[in-house]
Amino acid sequence: MIIKQDFIPKNHPARPGLLLSKPTAITIHWIGPYPKQTPAAVRNWWFKGEDGKGVQASAHYVVKDDEVLQVIPEGEVAWHCGSKGNYTSIGIEVIPMNLTGEFSGRTIETLAELLTKLPPLELLRHYDWTQKDCPRFYTPVTAILDGGGRVANPEGGEARWKQLIEDLKAV
Repeated sequence: MIIKQDFIPKNHPARPGLLLSKPTAITIHWIGPYPKQTPAAVRNWWFKGEDGKGVQASAHYVVKDDEVLQVIPEGEVAWHCGSKGNYTSIGIEVIPMNLTGEFSGRTIETLAELLTKLPPLELLRHYDWTQKDCPRFYTPVTAILDGGGRVANPEGGEARWKQLIEDLKAV
């Protein structure tokens, strides 16, 4: 696995340049129901936003299939999961393989390999910090997008999260 780096400049809305001294967790996200995005497109969205000025959102890494893009240094805060999570965790955005938010097998393998390069910390979801439905397929939240509107999330989001953690350990 090759980790590409394309850091957002310091003092940008997406990169406050604040010290992340002792992370206690790694937070897993999904970038929303946008399976066709690339890690570079996600980074560029954070950097430019709709108005060209950028957004106050980011994560340390973006993962899709075999691609890993680091956009914020691990020693700095990224804006990814509410105040406590931002200041105490490393954020990883994952681009799902489908509109319901499921991660592909290749993405899970790459994510597992990336985790071996990071400190051995507790894995949390954005949901665990703020109750936001992120990563949606792996939460108990029941509203998901299917491309034509909202449909009920298939039961078992908690079980899928536990299975994802087991799959990450097994790789």
